This record gives sequence, C-alpha cells and structure tokens, in this order.
Amino acid sequence: MIARRLATLAALLLALPAAAQSTARLYSVKKDSSSLTYKLIHKMHTVSGKAKPSEGKAVLKPDGTLQVAVRAQVKDFDSGNANRDTHMVEVTEAAKYPLIDFKGVATGVKTPESFPAKVPVTLKGKLTFHGVTKDVELPLTVNFTSAKEATADGTFKISLEGYNIERPSLLLVKVEDELVLEPHLVFVEGT
Repeated sequence: MIARRLATLAALLLALPAAAQSTARLYSVKKDSSSLTYKLIHKMHTVSGKAKPSEGKAVLKPDGTLQVAVRAQVKDFDSGNANRDTHMVEVTEAAKYPLIDFKGVATGVKTPESFPAKVPVTLKGKLTFHGVTKDVELPLTVNFTSAKEATADGTFKISLEGYNIERPSLLLVKVEDELVLEPHLVFVEGT
C-alpha cells in the first residue's frame, strides 16, 4: 500500500514539470513602453510618425506556436507637425478606417532557458490598413529580458498604393510608395 502511494506520488511529481510546460503563456503589450513608427520618404526629406499601440496580445503555446495581435489608432500617429498629421489622417481616411490591425503567427518559438536572450521570429499574418487586408511577413528580434517580459523589434515595408492610399505630395512631388513600419513592442506576461 505504501509502495503504491509512493509510486503514485513519484509519478505526479514527475508529471508536474510537463504539466507546467503544457500551458500557454499569455502576454499583453505594455502600452507606455511600446511604439509603432512609420517612415515616408520624399525627395526633400524623410517623415517619421510614432504612435502607441491601442492594444496588443501574444500567446506562446507549448508547441512553440506564437500568436500575436496588435492594433493602433491611425489618428494617434504623431510626426511632430500638426499640419502633416492632419493631412495624413485625411489621406488615410481615418474617420472611415480608424485602425491599423495586425494578426500573425510564428512557429518554433521557445522561451529561452537563461536570460537575457534574443530569439529571431518571423510572424506570418495579415495587416489591415485603410480597409484593405494583405498578407505580410514581419521579421522580429525578440529579446526575452526574463521569462515574463519580452521586447519585439522589427522593420517591414508596405506599399501605400497596395492599400489604396493616395500618396501625399509636397511641391507637386509625391512621397515614395514604400512605407516603412517599425514596431517596438514590450510584452509582459499575465497582464
């Protein structure tokens, strides 16, 4: 009887690490530390605007699948020039299409065993902007500062015309079609 109880207890203790690893980890974007930056290039200068994400979540599953969803309000992007920002809100029809929304998935992502640690991740997903949804690949470097916090940084490009956005112009010269997006996202587990 005692031997059977000890065997059962040993089996339970051995199963605990596996059970702990079999639960998904939920992370939320730390809004005050995160940003989304865009860059537009004109022959005369480069324009940058930055916004904080309005919301964001990530789930890291035990099988290494990472699911990420992040969105931002178009009206929140600030380039430091109120006239330019007002024009950008008009061009992107922010009243009609208020959100930029990204949902993506990566596979083979594991929480490192020691910290800090950098992990390359490529999210494959969908970006919705100006009412248009397109497939995108977002290469990121994820810096795990601890088991509970990670920062993701990356750069990717989209076509303004591909999202049905008329390119703004200055002195009758339009900005380049390519828009560079740079996410800097701080994720914290369990918030």
